[in-house]
Amino acid sequence: REIAKGRYYDFEDYKKKAYKDPGVRERCEKAFAELKLAHQIAEFREKANMSQAKLAEEIHTKQQVVSRLEDERHIPSFITLWKVAQAFGKKLQIKFV
Repeated sequence: REIAKGRYYDFEDYKKKAYKDPGVRERCEKAFAELKLAHQIAEFREKANMSQAKLAEEIHTKQQVVSRLEDERHIPSFITLWKVAQAFGKKLQIKFV
């Protein structure tokens, strides 16, 4: 909780106010989607007890590329995501909702 002009508010209060601006909402949703994707790749890799180097080998790329995949600031291509899904025995599903 933070203090704003003498009153307490939490993140949910802040989010409600900030999301009233369509630009803020769009940027936040994009950032959360990127973060979720990066964390999901890292989580799959860790659950498989696989190093970044081993995943790189599986998808025919370099370890540095896998490192970037696990960084939410990087947006991977469709084919790269497909290769990652294949490496973990998963299906890649992209849909508009």
